[in-house]
Amino acid sequence: MTVQSPDLHNNLGVSAIGHFTMHIDNGGGYRFLHKPEWVNNCYCDRCENIPVNYTFEKEFDLPTPPRGTWFDIWITIYWPCLDTGITLSCAFENVHYRGYVK
Repeated sequence: MTVQSPDLHNNLGVSAIGHFTMHIDNGGGYRFLHKPEWVNNCYCDRCENIPVNYTFEKEFDLPTPPRGTWFDIWITIYWPCLDTGITLSCAFENVHYRGYVK
């Protein structure tokens, strides 16, 4: 799956992704990520000149559902993060996609 920074017009790339879950209407589902993970060689404020897109690839043990089955994907996208020494603050957006197996 490829995600894109919601702030791509300012060239602010994807710093981290998290809470990545898939659910299939026939009862299956898979949780890829619970907590956020840094991507594109980022960590806190060390995220300069990073790509706007990030492609996540991971195998999972879930059979392909039949054609016409609806599915949902949820993921949180984080972009520019600032480490103040006391807290870590990132802009983020929770994204939901609903589709069906063709």
